[in-house]
Amino acid sequence: MSNTCPSCGSSNPTDFDDSTGRLVCTNCGHVVNDSFIVSEISFGETSSGAARVQGSYVAEGQTHAGGGGGRFRSGNSLESREQIIQNGRRKIVQLAGAVNCPEHFADHAQRWFTLSVTHNFNRGRKTQFVVACCLYIVCRLEKTLQVNVFSLGHTYLQLVQVLEVRLPHIDPTVYVYRFAKHLDFGSEQTKVANDALRIIQRMSRDWMVQGRRPSGICGAALILAARMNNFRRSVREVVYVVKVADLTIQKRLDEFKDTRSGDLTVEEFRNIWLEQAHDPPSYGPKAAKKRKRVRNVNDDGEVIEDPQDTIIVTAPDAPGATPSTPPSAAAPGAAAAPAMLLDRPLRLDPDGFVIPELPIPSPLAVSSLPGTPIDTTDPAASQSTEKAQEDQHSAIAEEVIESEIASLLDGSAAGIMEELREADRQAREECAASTISDDPDNLDDVDDDFEVQNALLTEEERDLKEKIWVEFNKDYLLKRLKRETDLRNGIIKTARKRKRNKPRDSNSEDMAATPADSAKNMLMRRSYSKKINYKAIEGLFEDD
Repeated sequence: MSNTCPSCGSSNPTDFDDSTGRLVCTNCGHVVNDSFIVSEISFGETSSGAARVQGSYVAEGQTHAGGGGGRFRSGNSLESREQIIQNGRRKIVQLAGAVNCPEHFADHAQRWFTLSVTHNFNRGRKTQFVVACCLYIVCRLEKTLQVNVFSLGHTYLQLVQVLEVRLPHIDPTVYVYRFAKHLDFGSEQTKVANDALRIIQRMSRDWMVQGRRPSGICGAALILAARMNNFRRSVREVVYVVKVADLTIQKRLDEFKDTRSGDLTVEEFRNIWLEQAHDPPSYGPKAAKKRKRVRNVNDDGEVIEDPQDTIIVTAPDAPGATPSTPPSAAAPGAAAAPAMLLDRPLRLDPDGFVIPELPIPSPLAVSSLPGTPIDTTDPAASQSTEKAQEDQHSAIAEEVIESEIASLLDGSAAGIMEELREADRQAREECAASTISDDPDNLDDVDDDFEVQNALLTEEERDLKEKIWVEFNKDYLLKRLKRETDLRNGIIKTARKRKRNKPRDSNSEDMAATPADSAKNMLMRRSYSKKINYKAIEGLFEDD
């Protein structure tokens, strides 16, 4: 064993003294090594004469040495956590070899498993699931996926959240062609997939892809692309393919509808690419309103309403109508009001009636009206003035309504009304003359019904509906097929009757009339004892 002193550079073995368990240079006195450990195996003899290995066994990754003694003695048993780590490493090596993963993948997965055990993530979970998730993380980081995510998804997502692993982003466009193939677009599959890819690119531009799972993005894009190409695919059909909730797809559709690209037509969307990106959904008005609602909560948990957030609902304007002028823009003279109202486009309410515009005059306009007194300090004079103004405004509104009714009730309108009355009269006569059978089995009256004729599905629609039904009831069909196969093979499984525990007193014929009888019956059901005087029990509950 050759050692060199770092102080004086002496390399002569005679200059070192290892009798004290330390390597000390006898030339300069420098301690070269104070923990002298050798790899030689030494044996000793026990009191019974058996040979034993001297020293302690320290395994890889073990925190401290085990107790002395043989390998099969309890003092040398490993800790529970160390046993779990060793079992996990063994299973990782087996699983990595089964899926043909390289050796360094297994080493990397072993480090992730040790870290998960340190966080107590293995408690309440099967080691096989945690091992598979650790190896899946390595495959994701190395971009070599060979594990089914559906069987390990729940545990995998929880493990990533606990360990705070930043995994690379998955591009949703990878799954578009695979999902489009399952939706049966036929020869238009490539066209629909290309439109879906363009929609996903637009969503990514508008900050809708970041932080979202790719399945929901692909589902929403495929629904939009299918309707762009005149394919009717419902949300339920897409849910069975992409394996996400229908609310997730609907939320992605609502978010895309709020963007500027959602307002474009099909041709405009295919030919125009908007350079300006839309704000992320978290910065929308709904999210801002939600954050504001959270801020307006007092100490008692009650929501403080802001009077500025009050929403005033008005009737929708007619096409081409212009908003009414503010009160400050009204004419100061009341005589000019009818001409202004007739020249301005009229507003209609939802029922088609004209909404008269009644401008509210400002105090200056009120003072400038003829006949209005300058001094308005008298309450009686003020009330009479306001009443006169209301009457004048009502008269103006009536004139506007009368002129509108007169313009509508011309010759053409009267002719249309007469035609409608005649059509209504003929329909009533035909309904009275028709004879409808009250027999529920007679279907002659519905053979020519338009809705009944269109209720029958075509061959393609029937096949598609059958596929959806079979996919939805797949588990039940498999169970029924297995049961029928067992019956044909002579395997009859009798249903096991559930054994119900009878109450302890269920075998008693009659209820005891007195407490003494109840106590006596209870003792008689037990083993008979010679030490008990059963006749004396009758006197225990007697009233003195």
